[in-house]
Amino acid sequence: MDFNNKIDKNNIQKKCGKMGLVFLISVLIFSCFNNDKEKIYTETVDGLFDTVHVISGYDKSEKEFKEKVKFYQQEMEKLHKLYTSYEDFKGINNIRTINENAGIKPVKVDRNIINLLKDTLERNREISDKVNIAAGNVIDLWDKAKTEGKLPEQSELEKMQKCAKPENIEIDEQNSTVYLKEKCTKLNVGAVAKGYAVELVTEKMEKAGITSFIISAGGNVKVVGKRKIPKKESEIRDLKRCKDQFCIGISLPLYNEKNIDKNNPYNNKKNDYLAKVSAENMSIVTTGNYQRYFVMDSKVYGHVINLETLKPEDSFASVSVITEDSGLADFMSTTLFLLSYEEGKALIEKIGKKEKIDVIWAMKNGDVVSSEGLISGENYVKYNFK
Repeated sequence: MDFNNKIDKNNIQKKCGKMGLVFLISVLIFSCFNNDKEKIYTETVDGLFDTVHVISGYDKSEKEFKEKVKFYQQEMEKLHKLYTSYEDFKGINNIRTINENAGIKPVKVDRNIINLLKDTLERNREISDKVNIAAGNVIDLWDKAKTEGKLPEQSELEKMQKCAKPENIEIDEQNSTVYLKEKCTKLNVGAVAKGYAVELVTEKMEKAGITSFIISAGGNVKVVGKRKIPKKESEIRDLKRCKDQFCIGISLPLYNEKNIDKNNPYNNKKNDYLAKVSAENMSIVTTGNYQRYFVMDSKVYGHVINLETLKPEDSFASVSVITEDSGLADFMSTTLFLLSYEEGKALIEKIGKKEKIDVIWAMKNGDVVSSEGLISGENYVKYNFK
C-alpha cells in the first residue's frame, strides 16, 4: 500500500518479529482526496502478534477513523494475549498456560482458543498435515539455535518429533478445557494465529458497519469492500479493476542484506513488487524466510520448519495465497511453502472445487508462477525476474 509517506517500510520490516508469519505485503491504495464527505485515512498499531499493523480506510474525519482503529487494536490485543506462547498475562489462561501444564492437567481457556485449535486440527486432518501446531518443541530447538549460535542436535530434534502428535491435544468443549497428554508436547500456533485473529476482528468490524478498509498485519492482508472514491482512469497503470477495487502489491522476497541478496534474482531495482492483484473481500497472505532467519557458517536458516526433514524449508522464495478467509490463507501459505510445486498445485485444484483460492509461487530461480484464477492484465500483474 502506498501510504503517502506515512509509513517507513524499513522500520516495519525491522519490527516484524518472532511470532507467526510476519512478512510484509505492501498494500497499494491510490485514491483522490477531494471528496467532501469521506477521505481515506491510515493508522498503524504496533506490538500485537509481534508485528506492525497498518489499517487504512474511508471515514468522514480522522477522529472517527481513529475510533475504528482503536476498536481494532482492542480486539486484536485480546486475541494476542490468548494466542501467544511467549508471554504470561495475569488472570488469562493462554497457549503458554496450556504448554506449562502439559502432562499435568487440563486448562480452562477462552472459547477463542478452543475454536482456533479445533479449526486448525480439522484443516490438518482434511487439507494437509504439513502445519502441525503440536510441534512447538521442535520449533523451540530452532529458535534456541538462533540465539545460541549452535545448530540443534539431530537426536534432540528426533526426540521432540515423536512428541509432535496432534492427537496429544485433547479438547473438552463442554468444559472449555485443553489438555496436552504428554509433557513433551508443546503448542505453537504461529503459523495460523495472526490470520485467524485478523478474520475474527474483521467480522466484528463489518458488523459494526465498517465496510471499506484494508488491514495489513505483517504478511497478512485483509481487504474488505471496494473503493468508495474510484480512481481516475488516467492514473491506472496496471489493472483496470483498480479503478473500483483495491490494488495489493506483494513485496519482493528480499533479505535486505547485501551478502545474502547478492545472487538473489529478485534483487531487481526495476520493480518494487513481485506482483500486483486487484482485490475485493479477499485475504492475501505470504510465507517466506526472508524476514525471520539467521545465518550460520554462511548458510541461511529460515523459520519455516519441515517436520519430515526437521530442517528449515527453502524450496521457494515465497508463496502467496489469495482467498476470502484470512485464517485459511495463513494455514495454506505455510502448507504450500512446505509442499512441492506439483503437490501444491494439485492441492489447490482440489480445494478450488469448494473455495475460491489462488496462489503465487515465487521460485528460487526468479520465475513467478500463478494458479489459473489469476489472469494477467485482468486481476493480476506479475513481473519477470528470471
